[in-house]
Amino acid sequence: MSLINQALRKAQRDRSPNRMPQPGEQGPAAYANSATNGLRPTLVVGLVIALAVLLGLVAGLSVVLFKGESAAPAQPPATAPLAGTAAPAPAPDTPVDPPITPPSATARVKPEAAPAPGVVEELRRAREATEAEAAAQAEAAAAKAAAEAKAAEVEAARAAAQPSEDIIDWLGRAKLSGVRLSDTESKVILNGQAYAVGEYVNFKLGLKVMIIQESRVLFMDNNGKKYMKRL
Repeated sequence: MSLINQALRKAQRDRSPNRMPQPGEQGPAAYANSATNGLRPTLVVGLVIALAVLLGLVAGLSVVLFKGESAAPAQPPATAPLAGTAAPAPAPDTPVDPPITPPSATARVKPEAAPAPGVVEELRRAREATEAEAAAQAEAAAAKAAAEAKAAEVEAARAAAQPSEDIIDWLGRAKLSGVRLSDTESKVILNGQAYAVGEYVNFKLGLKVMIIQESRVLFMDNNGKKYMKRL
């Protein structure tokens, strides 16, 4: 009966919420306080922590599953070979050269075309021109060498034909005292000494007596140049 009475009272309180509670009755605030006071704080904190951990585990598992699905490439389904057929051989890594077909034995070798007569004539003329030019150059070189040799000979002859200045100077300072003519051996007295024909009066200059006459004496050097000195 007490339970029925309490239910009736509660229904009446719900119909008239502004009614002040009667002495001995408990209002909604009292029920709330009693319900709150009935739960322990540690139990509430534990429930909140457990709920947060559970949510974190669910979120981490979802991320891992999502990454695994995105990283795995889609593999085409493998087809099994039919019964009685051989599996296809794998493609080689290196390219295979195509087979070389040998030339046919009946194939004819095309002969080289013979040069045209005009080309042969031009080649012959070019060769002749080259040979003629080489011969002309050799002849010109020989002529030049001969001209140079002749010029050297002329220069040497001219140098030999010119009297020696040293001999002229020496004869100018030499003293001719006299001559002694004889059919057997004539002599000339030069610088106090007597010299016969053919004797050297100066070995260094290569000067010797050539002819002795009454009023003059002829001398000759090794180059064949003649000098004269009068009494």
